[in-house]
Amino acid sequence: MNFFWGNVFEYFKDRRLGAVFFGWLVAVFAMLVLGIIFYRFWPFVLTAFGLWLLVAIVREIHRWQAWQRNRYKSSPLSRDELAKARSKLKTNSTFKFKS
Repeated sequence: MNFFWGNVFEYFKDRRLGAVFFGWLVAVFAMLVLGIIFYRFWPFVLTAFGLWLLVAIVREIHRWQAWQRNRYKSSPLSRDELAKARSKLKTNSTFKFKS
């Protein structure tokens, strides 16, 4: 068993991916532990996940509604922008159609 893990680690270490190897190793172990917890306490886990999902959906709806309310508001122009817009209106007062 030690020989197998040694070879696998050496493969990743040579490619400078040792952190990726250990990260995946931790992730697999965590998934195993979470699987055991889910198997033993599945009603509680499903209830907690359902409540978390409900809260996430409600928060996203509120965020979307706030974005919709502020979507068409424009910020006030600065003095420079106002002056530039006025000067353009004064100089381009005669609009000509191209034929």
